[in-house]
Amino acid sequence: QVELTKYSNGSQSLKNERIINKKEDNLYIFGAGHVGQALSVKSLDLDFNVHVIDSRDYYLNTINEEKITPIFVKFPWMIIKNLPHNSYYIVLTHSHDFDFKIINEILYHNSFKFIGLIGSKTKLKKFNNRFLKLGYNQSLINNIECPIGLNNIRSKKPAEIAISIIGRLLEFRSKLLFSRIDNKINLKQI
Repeated sequence: QVELTKYSNGSQSLKNERIINKKEDNLYIFGAGHVGQALSVKSLDLDFNVHVIDSRDYYLNTINEEKITPIFVKFPWMIIKNLPHNSYYIVLTHSHDFDFKIINEILYHNSFKFIGLIGSKTKLKKFNNRFLKLGYNQSLINNIECPIGLNNIRSKKPAEIAISIIGRLLEFRSKLLFSRIDNKINLKQI
């Protein structure tokens, strides 16, 4: 699909192009419970397009921020194939089964920037074994960060967990950005 826009002058065209090219990353938060809601609200001004996905509409109905896109879907893993490539995914649903199915779809489509999973190292080990049995390569599975968040913050409070996750997302995105800059500099030197 192609969309054409007619402008009366070049300056208006350039202004619109700058708006279109302002790239924000898509952040998909699976789970609209206490941590998901805190994470979504605290992510608003961080250049993420924030989406919260849940199978429980009563949790989604409590989201009152117009910049957050609530998505109600009975089987959340089924929408992964329709989401934009190179998105950030945080998985923290109310169900280990849902978490596994969501991560399975993300790995299957293999078009993500970041996968974070709430839980323990034990949960990750169990998921890892199941993914290996499904035929996934260990290097792909290693992209799952669980427990998600900054290493030195171990809180049980939803707001603090959300801040820890945001800290890790920003750390990851910053590292990715500087890696690209370093690659461009290295290419220019060649």
